[in-house]
Amino acid sequence: MKKAVLIGLVCVFLVSIFFLFRTGKESPVDLRVTGSSFLEDIRILQKKKGMTVWTLTAEKADFPEGEDKAELHAISLALPENNLMLHADKGTYNFSEKSFTTDTLVEARAENYRITADSLDLDVVSSAIQTEGRVRLEGKGFSVEGQGMEADKEQRVRILNDVKAIFHN
Repeated sequence: MKKAVLIGLVCVFLVSIFFLFRTGKESPVDLRVTGSSFLEDIRILQKKKGMTVWTLTAEKADFPEGEDKAELHAISLALPENNLMLHADKGTYNFSEKSFTTDTLVEARAENYRITADSLDLDVVSSAIQTEGRVRLEGKGFSVEGQGMEADKEQRVRILNDVKAIFHN
């Protein structure tokens, strides 16, 4: 008789534990598995009439599931026509819009100048560059800094606000 009572108590205890943990509460940990992919040492090359327009390289590219973009890490973007090389830690390349965006510090170097910016938006088709953040342009004998910038394919650069320029002899 004592065995039957003991077995009954154990069964009631196990059932109560089962219902205790199954109260409709969801686990605070998200256990969904996504179908994202990634590539390492990626290189995207854009050519027009046999000439290289730009080359984008990255140490790693994450491709989120269902999106037409790549999240890039350790990026270099070369624009040979403008003799411009751009570097950033992270950024996003949108394949459908053919645009590149980064919200991290960006440094672009050309033969005669260097641009440092807080962020950057690049329309790859038109080679138009813009930023709303802080920007600094340094060249031989001058430096210009301000808030916001627009640049075009012809290398015309316009600083939009709070402009400070220093010219050296």
